[in-house]
Amino acid sequence: MDKTSPLLLALLANGPVRMDGVTFYRHGNNVRICKSKRGPKKSRSEREVQSSNQFSEVRKMWRVYRRATGGLPVWKIWAKETHAAKSDSAFHSINGGCLRPGEGVWAFPTFRFSMGTLEAPVITDATRDGWTVTLRWENDSDRPKASASDQVYLGYFYATQPRSPQMIACPGTHRGDGGVTVEIPAAGQPAGTPLHLYLFFGNVNPDRFSPSEYVVI
Repeated sequence: MDKTSPLLLALLANGPVRMDGVTFYRHGNNVRICKSKRGPKKSRSEREVQSSNQFSEVRKMWRVYRRATGGLPVWKIWAKETHAAKSDSAFHSINGGCLRPGEGVWAFPTFRFSMGTLEAPVITDATRDGWTVTLRWENDSDRPKASASDQVYLGYFYATQPRSPQMIACPGTHRGDGGVTVEIPAAGQPAGTPLHLYLFFGNVNPDRFSPSEYVVI
């Protein structure tokens, strides 16, 4: 092979060419040849494809969750408390197994809208009248990691929208009240659509939160 062939040099003007495990590249006015370091791209296994799809699903859920909560720093704080790399990593470690690619949340009871070191709510009663929901919980504000002034938050999913978490902040309601009544937006949902609810508390700052407690109604 003529390593100074004008035709060959022109062919390599835009970069190296790999062929049959050999790489041809231009060096000045000469062509050099070396063994290619990379072999043909391997196809991904079914397990690798599933893992990639699962990761993508959790990433999508994370983006929607952040918008729904208005930047409430639940997972940023939980990441610090558990020494996780980032807030999205903390979210993934807790909720990754609750989601299915292309479907969203499938394990609603084990999904966590919130994690934290405050005392978790213990729901004692849940009732519904149309889109008006009333939740009651044990008044445990005398416990070390609880305060009567803790703020109330309610995360929720419409059963028909497992990829669209929503949240309502209840600034006028506190842990010490022992209950809250919330009007859930109908959002064009059929009457009686089941609601997956997640009650949790945050302190007044807010820089501490409780784990969420789940109920379906």
